[in-house]
Amino acid sequence: MSTTHTAQDWHAHYDAGRDFSPLTDTEKSILTEHLTVPEDTQGARALDVACGTGELARFLAAAGYQVDAVDWAQSAVERASAASTDGVVCHRLDLTGGDLFSLDPAGTERYRLITMRRALAHLPDRTRTVAELAALLDEVGVLCVITPHADRHPEELRGICLDDAEIDLLTDGWQHTERFDAEGSTVLLLRGPKTDPVTYSEKRTPKPTAMAGVAVVVTNEHGQVLLGWNPSRAVWELPAGKVEPGEGFEATAVRELAEEAGLHARPESVVLLGTLCDSTHGFTRVTEIARLTDYAGEPAVREPELITRWEWHTPSAVRQLPQPLFTASAQALNTVWPGLLPGVPPAHHTPRPAGDVALTFTEPTTAVRLREQLVRQLTDSGWTDTPELQRAFAAVPRHAFLPEQPLVRAYVNEAVATVLDEDTGRSMSSVSQPEMQAVMLRRANLRPGASVLEIGGGGYNASLIAELVGLSGPVVCVEIDPYVHARTERFLAETGYANRVRAVLGDGAHGAPGHFIPENGFDAIIVTVASNSVPGRWADQLAEGGHLVVPLRIGGLTRAVGLRKEGPVLVSTAISPCGFVPMQGVGRWDETPVPIGDTGYGIRWEDTQPAPLDGLDRALADGGLELWTGVTVRGNESFEDLQLWLATSLSGFCRMEGDPDQPGPVRLPKRSGAEAIVLGRSLACLMTERREHDEANGTSLWEFGVQGFGADGKAAADTLAAAVRAWDQELRGQATPRLSVMPPGTPDSALPAGHVVEKTDCRIVVDWPGRDEAGGRSVGQGTARGRSDEQ
Repeated sequence: MSTTHTAQDWHAHYDAGRDFSPLTDTEKSILTEHLTVPEDTQGARALDVACGTGELARFLAAAGYQVDAVDWAQSAVERASAASTDGVVCHRLDLTGGDLFSLDPAGTERYRLITMRRALAHLPDRTRTVAELAALLDEVGVLCVITPHADRHPEELRGICLDDAEIDLLTDGWQHTERFDAEGSTVLLLRGPKTDPVTYSEKRTPKPTAMAGVAVVVTNEHGQVLLGWNPSRAVWELPAGKVEPGEGFEATAVRELAEEAGLHARPESVVLLGTLCDSTHGFTRVTEIARLTDYAGEPAVREPELITRWEWHTPSAVRQLPQPLFTASAQALNTVWPGLLPGVPPAHHTPRPAGDVALTFTEPTTAVRLREQLVRQLTDSGWTDTPELQRAFAAVPRHAFLPEQPLVRAYVNEAVATVLDEDTGRSMSSVSQPEMQAVMLRRANLRPGASVLEIGGGGYNASLIAELVGLSGPVVCVEIDPYVHARTERFLAETGYANRVRAVLGDGAHGAPGHFIPENGFDAIIVTVASNSVPGRWADQLAEGGHLVVPLRIGGLTRAVGLRKEGPVLVSTAISPCGFVPMQGVGRWDETPVPIGDTGYGIRWEDTQPAPLDGLDRALADGGLELWTGVTVRGNESFEDLQLWLATSLSGFCRMEGDPDQPGPVRLPKRSGAEAIVLGRSLACLMTERREHDEANGTSLWEFGVQGFGADGKAAADTLAAAVRAWDQELRGQATPRLSVMPPGTPDSALPAGHVVEKTDCRIVVDWPGRDEAGGRSVGQGTARGRSDEQ
């Protein structure tokens, strides 16, 4: 039970000259004894929540803290500011829906102490609020809660008090708790917020009746989901109930929401997401999932024998609920936000076709601020260099496509994995790094009204595309993984982009289904998974002059390549290094290296005809020679173009694999593999060695060297070293590689000058403008060979 008031109520309270109960001597004594700033600590920060007129904030400042005092009543903040002393800064902030993290926008400062006196009972969402406050504490920080105790006050004051059951619920989320009595109040000192994942629990065995019900997932204006605390069964749960005879699921959802929580909605506002079927206590349980954003009223306890508290919870924070979550509610939440909760007992889901009911997307203030902060960061770094890109990134809520991530994590300029391979732990699907998305979107040359095909799901990038092309630009998103496809459909529906993006389950290597292809082809195709080739379907479905942007794998490394269609040829417009999850389906490739005997080393053939490795194990055992090229790079300098040059200009190119920490003759780098060539039964590998190190700025100078093994090891090493020197003298910083992607049957005579990489679906010619390419060669599915323009 609790009593809540509006900010205006409290403003009127303080504006009339009224105050709060002053600190008692006992409270002061407890605070002084247990929360005094250590003498050797400078600048310890404290946060006084619901500060009122600031008495406690001033007490803390006198004890040595730098205090932020916050209250949601304007008159309280004004009075606290007028009476404040050195060390106290007052802020107006709505604790129930405000942005607590705005007190530390950079995310670098934390509080040693957070106090909340005689306020917690007034808050409707205590669990969420306390969790948000816990996130603001430093590693040894303390949350101090002072609350009137229900057993020491008359019934008419029960609304401003907490009882033992409510206090126990609060302390569940902390590793260390201390409790003191203070003249009718309880003082709690809480340390070490728990971060254990939420567990799931069943209720008691139900009566033998029909187990068909509806679970209602309702969110408020801050995007928070409503959960109720069931003390008799010790679980959090969604509003839910059994279907009455002859009652539709929508009607059940509306009725139960009103009966249990006092919220009123219309059946036509309910979106049904499908049916879950599992078993519990020997019964078959059937749960219809109802989604709702349009309602009236505030949560209120209507059936106290079942639910004693209703609270709004941030979806991502439900992963760390300190108390159990009812299993059927967890299953329903994972239906609305696939991937939100880990390890939920499985239930069979029969989805419903999407209806015409539109959900209203809402989000917390924190998300808006973090998104604006990300856009500023991208713009200041030059990634979002057009107003259109800036508006797109400012409009699309990235966190809505990463519901399992905390808000702060969702808006970091990094890729975030959403699916991991169970065996290797590698990312199999992710939401890409925003700066890389900006690069690829810019290279796609998107314009209002453009038609776009995206290969790879998730929904966030497709929504960015939708913002750039506008309402008239059709966007088709093809995803092969059913789970990722389901996430894509749900998140597009949650954010309102479902009517602008068509999500399709299928193998993206085949392009879009025929009925989605515009008459003249797509204006742009954006591939968001690494591809080992350029399938012919992509070129066929691209309009003349259209742009294809693809993370293309050449020589074992992936580069974001922008291509423009010019007749039957795709010509590169830009190229840069990148990292993307690998393509699945028919475009999948095998990265397993071919072992070199029992040496622990292996060869990965990259776009090159494999050669016999007989005798290489003996060559490695005999030791090799080292040859230094005199070519150096700084530690922070990219040499991606060198790797592309070696991969496309050297016959027998491959990558040497092995454990760089194992003792052995090959000096492998810490990164994945080394560039190498195989020449007969001999081998040469690229290596680096540090020559200088600048302690002042932390940069080093590295020299390229080559190791050679086998009878022709010297010749192989000379060949590899000569290629490195040619790059240094002729290409480095002077030439940008140009790619021409040709159909697979293109005769040699029709190819431009350059080095040819044979792929399964195409022939790629790599040339370096300004350099004589008469000595070009072809690698790949056929035998490596030289080629001239006359061939």
